[in-house]
Amino acid sequence: MKSNAPLYKRSGLAVCGRHCAVLLLLACAACGAPRLANAPAAPTDLSGHWVLEPALSDDAVSLIKAALPVPRKRTARAERAMDAGEPISMPEQQSGRGGGGRRQSEGQRSSAAAPVMQQAEPPPWLRMGPGDFVRAFALPPSRLEVNATQAAVMIAGGERRRSLVPGDLDPVSINDRFGSRNVWSGWNGTAFVIDSRDGSRLRVTERYQRVANDRFEASVEFNASGIKPLKIKAQYRRATPQEIADLPAEGPPLPGAR
Repeated sequence: MKSNAPLYKRSGLAVCGRHCAVLLLLACAACGAPRLANAPAAPTDLSGHWVLEPALSDDAVSLIKAALPVPRKRTARAERAMDAGEPISMPEQQSGRGGGGRRQSEGQRSSAAAPVMQQAEPPPWLRMGPGDFVRAFALPPSRLEVNATQAAVMIAGGERRRSLVPGDLDPVSINDRFGSRNVWSGWNGTAFVIDSRDGSRLRVTERYQRVANDRFEASVEFNASGIKPLKIKAQYRRATPQEIADLPAEGPPLPGAR
């Protein structure tokens, strides 16, 4: 009677190999994640309504303007191709003219090198302009509403409203569309950190923490392909009861940054 031991052995090795491959993929996915804790190093309370103090904050408008790329003129055809994500024809040389300004013959034109097709890689800001894209992440809102508990940290500022659970790889966004970004959140000491990445094209690191004199500090480090690295720090004071009472009633959430 023929033994099935080799078959069992091969089957067991295949299952083990599949399990190892899955674990390796999970490890690779997590190796780029920042090291953040699920709880602050010391008791801290970020909750409150906070109002921006421009005199104690960076000039975000000027910093963003300086970081933006110089606009380049493109033809209408190139604009349509970029918007549609289609390949753009990039001829290696101008084959329509010969020496002395005389036109080439039909035979010469047919034998000229064919245009090189280069896939147009869309910028990280997709269909938004780079200025709108950067401001959506880096421009400090005039007011911040923070509700921090042991289970989650909810941050609302401007048009963005987010609820983040430290250590959770699937954060809840009320209106901030993550797109292809990976988002991590957690504590670094007594600062709450949100790290957003889209491969090598985009990385945004936000830090929220309490500072002296009952103030709140928010900082952002913005790095995106085609845009100069950007760091902006903003400081907030606690809103007065009258300022809280004057807050507009909440309506349907507006579209947020992609």
